[in-house]
Amino acid sequence: MSHELCELGVVGLSTIGQSLAAQHASNKTRVCVADEDPTFVPQVIDEYRIQMEAGESESDPLPRASLCMLPSDTLEQLVARLASPRKIVVFGTHADDQKFEQVWNKLSPNLESGDMVLRWGKEDGSDLNIQFYNDSICRALQTQNLEVHLLEMVRLEADRTAIFEGETPEVFMVGGSREGYDQMEPYIRPCALVGHVGNDAGCAHYAHMIQRAIENGVAQTVAEGSHILSRAAGHEHQDIGKVMGKWNVGGGRLASYLLRISSKIFYKRDKITNKGFVIEHIVDSIDLNAVDTWVTLEATKLGIPAPTVNATLESRFLSVMKDERVEASGILKVPEGADTPSVMKDQIGDDCGNAIYCACMCLIAECLAIFQAASDMEAWDVNVAECVRLWNQPGSFLESSLLGRIHSALANEKSIKNEEPTKIEDEEPKENEFEETRNLMILPAIATDLQEMHMSWR
Repeated sequence: MSHELCELGVVGLSTIGQSLAAQHASNKTRVCVADEDPTFVPQVIDEYRIQMEAGESESDPLPRASLCMLPSDTLEQLVARLASPRKIVVFGTHADDQKFEQVWNKLSPNLESGDMVLRWGKEDGSDLNIQFYNDSICRALQTQNLEVHLLEMVRLEADRTAIFEGETPEVFMVGGSREGYDQMEPYIRPCALVGHVGNDAGCAHYAHMIQRAIENGVAQTVAEGSHILSRAAGHEHQDIGKVMGKWNVGGGRLASYLLRISSKIFYKRDKITNKGFVIEHIVDSIDLNAVDTWVTLEATKLGIPAPTVNATLESRFLSVMKDERVEASGILKVPEGADTPSVMKDQIGDDCGNAIYCACMCLIAECLAIFQAASDMEAWDVNVAECVRLWNQPGSFLESSLLGRIHSALANEKSIKNEEPTKIEDEEPKENEFEETRNLMILPAIATDLQEMHMSWR
């Protein structure tokens, strides 16, 4: 049996690498494994065989699962033992571009046209940094061998609470050729929820950056909404929590993971000082990260108007200026006798909810427009609807009815476009003719929502 070629190669026997190899070998898919420490390979295979042989008997049909994981001493040997087109998954290099480049430089000269190499994304929670798409080592390496499909996985962050409660799968966006993804996807599906977002490794990093900008903007919008409820409607903390709970009931338009956890914090009393509520003791200042500015810079470079994204960033800038704000508050005070506007509390709660919905829709529309413009410039053929689906998975900060509605609108738009008659080759394109996804805000379902709620928004 040892002379038969293997179907899958696994490089890097990290915990998840071992798990993926064992998953497929146990299903009688022949897997060849390698590691930077060659002495570790036989240990892993021996342990796997002992576990599998315990459940096997001599009467079991061949091939036996216990014999479906095979060793290789070198990467060159691993390539030689794989059937064409070769499928190789590389683990343990997410935080080490140099290490992946070394692996690639050993694999690439031995690969042939149509072979596939997939770089697995983050395998633990130790590295929270987002990589700028132009810094992706896979983008640079792909140019060295255009005939090999080089794909990169980027893991999406999930809230720690949701992870501890076991509510969320590992979610990855994959960038690289569609042909390579379609062949690799069945092999990575058992260990992760994945989706193809574009035909370049950098595209997955860009999608991650866009997700981060949307998260910041949605959180800022909800914070401003709670401030309006407090200052304009005179709501106490528990009143705000009650209003947010109402917004979140029954899968309504604003139902979301963020509102679910936000509504709870307004009820939570502080057990450390035994004074007031937890929210009164949260420092209203953040540590600004360079990542927070990337989307605004990209919008400027691409010429895409993004006022909501920019307002979010300016609020983050203002948040950092804690000392200046405290000093100014002692000088620039509200004049005595200034009246709080007279409002109906129930009405302002409904209006505020509608305004948050509309503002979030504007924010996401701007971010997706930036993403689409970058895709057009880089020829990524980005799948925006698939990105939205992945951002809306359980445990994501963006999990919401709103994203579900956006995904439906985008998918419907794509379906309509696919049903359009094929253009005549010699036909001249009309000026400003729709080629890619239209701006989110003018898709019929979304435009209807905005029209219905625009008075609340005002």
